[in-house]
Amino acid sequence: MDKMLSNKLVILLFIAPALCLYALVVPYPLLKSIQYSFYQWNIVGVPKYVGLKNYIRLFTSDYVFVTALKNTALFTIGSIITQIPLAFILAVSLAKPTRLNKFFKSVYFIPCTISGAAVSLLWQFIYHPNMGILNSALNAIGLGSWTKTWLAEPKFALWAVVFSMAWQWFGYHMVIFITAMTSISPEIFEAAEVDGATGWKKIWYISYPLMKPFIKVSMILITTSSIKAFDNIYVLTGGGPANSSTVLALHMYNRAFRQLQFGYGAAIAVVLLVLCVVLTISLNKLFGTKNVDY
Repeated sequence: MDKMLSNKLVILLFIAPALCLYALVVPYPLLKSIQYSFYQWNIVGVPKYVGLKNYIRLFTSDYVFVTALKNTALFTIGSIITQIPLAFILAVSLAKPTRLNKFFKSVYFIPCTISGAAVSLLWQFIYHPNMGILNSALNAIGLGSWTKTWLAEPKFALWAVVFSMAWQWFGYHMVIFITAMTSISPEIFEAAEVDGATGWKKIWYISYPLMKPFIKVSMILITTSSIKAFDNIYVLTGGGPANSSTVLALHMYNRAFRQLQFGYGAAIAVVLLVLCVVLTISLNKLFGTKNVDY
């Protein structure tokens, strides 16, 4: 057996089926999308090579693309601001393995197990202007002037989606941070207490620096998922009103499959890919932390 497993040809034969399947669902579609971004194609007819025409049009005459790019940036920043601090605070509060803490960990993590479409339908009822829980609660506490048609007003539609996604995913990042906190040696905290560190000082000067690699992972996950966010926005607002919540992934879908401009949609997909790669590299450099012994 050892002799067989040391043979590279045998190893290649074992991994070949999985490798072929992976190539069919990841690298091949990616390369074809890059190829089709240089073509004009309505999916049905014969693709026509147009060179950089799709990219030129994208950056010079497509006003929806500019709006979608701005909305994607706002959506990404809003997701980071709402999810990371809340997940960190809850992780600090629930790090101790008590029975009640285990219950709350499960409760906060449950939304992550629900599909984005189902979560969006739930929040559609919450945001409903007449029957929604949010407006009803505002009326009940005497803040009726604050009630809005949350998903139908350009100022609030995008942020309403951001909040619904934060509700779904903050528990996921909370679990990451709890894992980071429990991996820190208790002796470090004991030594800090001897030196007079208490409460938030221990969190700020010990927990936070040692958790930076985990925060980096969460930042990258939130950034990449926000850039390619689609299902929640599609179900909640459809990109409206007046493109106020249209993001790049939704704009790509509309161009490629609704307007049958597949080559143009592929160009938007390539821009999405470049954004994900550039931001991931940038975050890695920004949080460039050395290995830390816990």
